[in-house]
Order: sequence, then structure tokens, then C-alpha cells
Amino acid sequence: PVLDVSHPWNPTLCVLLCLLLSLRGNTFETHIIGGREANRNSHPYMVSLQKAGTHLCGGVLVHQQWVLTAAHCLVQPKELLRLVLGIHVLGDPSLTCHIREVVLHPDYKPPPHLENDLALLKLDGKVKPSRTIRPLDLPRGHRAVAAGARCSVAGWGLTHQGGKLAKALRELDVRVMDARMCNNSRYWHGDITPRMMCLEANSSNQGPCKGDSGGPVVCSRGHVAGILSFSSKACTDIFKLAAVAPIRPLAWEPPYAIGMALAWEPPYAIGMAPPKKLINLKK
Repeated sequence: PVLDVSHPWNPTLCVLLCLLLSLRGNTFETHIIGGREANRNSHPYMVSLQKAGTHLCGGVLVHQQWVLTAAHCLVQPKELLRLVLGIHVLGDPSLTCHIREVVLHPDYKPPPHLENDLALLKLDGKVKPSRTIRPLDLPRGHRAVAAGARCSVAGWGLTHQGGKLAKALRELDVRVMDARMCNNSRYWHGDITPRMMCLEANSSNQGPCKGDSGGPVVCSRGHVAGILSFSSKACTDIFKLAAVAPIRPLAWEPPYAIGMALAWEPPYAIGMAPPKKLINLKK
């Protein structure tokens, strides 16, 4: 879903670099306005988080048994939710998985703050990589994505304000905006924290919107840079910049699950204290 905030922003436009914002309501939504239909099987890591067959949010497969999404998408009990993998068009034959475990970022702040808007979802079994289902790499380094970097986002969110969800997966080219510019009085007016990242589309009539929350932000090196979190209510107005929860918390060294542990805490984000919590992706 997409998030409706008290600011003129729309909480569904977040990327793995989860930009957080405040909202009103119980669900978050984001969708791709503008952009283009993605080529079939070009995003085999994309996941649709659904309830009763209805798409709520995006997600990204980061391991054979783990999906990364936006924490704000998880307002429903996990027993009511399903993860749908291997689809291009909503409703296509797919692999549908139950959620065994939900791990929220330990410093997640729910609406209206939406900071550290990240969650790991453990599948009820390991998926077998194929042409239509394949994990996307997490970042290996500790370096933040630089302002001006070109990235892409994808999702099944609304294709126009007030419209319906996209049937086929859509993608949009975006770039990372300088944090100071994003936070000035013209845009977010100081609401973007150091743990968020701003994205902007190439055109004023493009942007993520309702239903796109939880989807990955993928940059030049082909890994998850962040998770879509929120954007303006109108999705394409002057506040169109989407907020993302950055992903810079990976520990690739043993003994953490043979180099596959996800660390939520610094120093992987802005070099502070050592990680407080590691999620062993091999369990």
C-alpha cells in the first residue's frame, strides 16, 4: 500500500534506501507514474506482497529464503500476507510463499516518522533460482550512493494519480539527489534524516506512487541500494522526491553465515558503533 502523511508527501515512494516521512492512515502506497513497462524477466528479484490476492507493496528477494521490503507495509498479521515471486503481470501463474518470520529494523520508527523503514521477511522455504526468480545482491561495500548517481526503481503501483494498479511490472529511471537540496524549504524542509536518501525522476510527471513502497532501488553496480519508503501525496508534484531507506549494512565476512549476514546497524551506515543485531540469512 502507500502511506498517507501529514506532510504533502506520499509514503509509498520509498526505495531500499528508505526515505521516511510522516503519514495519515493505516497503509502505505506507492506506484510508478510515467516510466515504462519492464521487459519480462528483467527483474527476477521483484516480489509482490499481497493480501487475499491484492497487491499491497513491492519487495526484493535478497537470498533464497529472505525478502527485503518496507516495514510500513507490514500493518497486517503475517498470517494474512503472501509473497508472490516470479511474475511480470499481476495474476500470472507464480510461486506463492507464506511468511515464516518478520524482522523489523530494530530502530524502525513507524508513521509519522518512518525512519529505518526496512523489514526482512523469511519465506517458509528456500526458492530455487531460475530465469524468473533470482536474488539481487546486497551492497558489498560501506560507501553511500553518491548524489547524481543514476538508479532505477520498479513496481506494480498506480500508473496515474487516483488510478488502478499497474497490471504489468513498470520501471523508472531516477537519480540520487543531494541531501541538502532535498531538505531545503522547496522540498522536504528538514524532514529527511541522515538515514534517508532522496530520489528524483527525470521528468516532473514521473515518480513512484501508491503500491511501489518496499520495492528496491537499483544503482549502477546492480545491487540493492535502498528500499522505496514514501513520496508526496500527488506523487509527481513539487514534492515528488521519493524517500528511501539506504542499504549499507552488509557484513560479508565469516562467521556470519558464511559471508551472508545482514547487519542493520552502523558502522555500515555512516560509521558509528558496531552492529547491534545481525540477521543470519542462512538459518
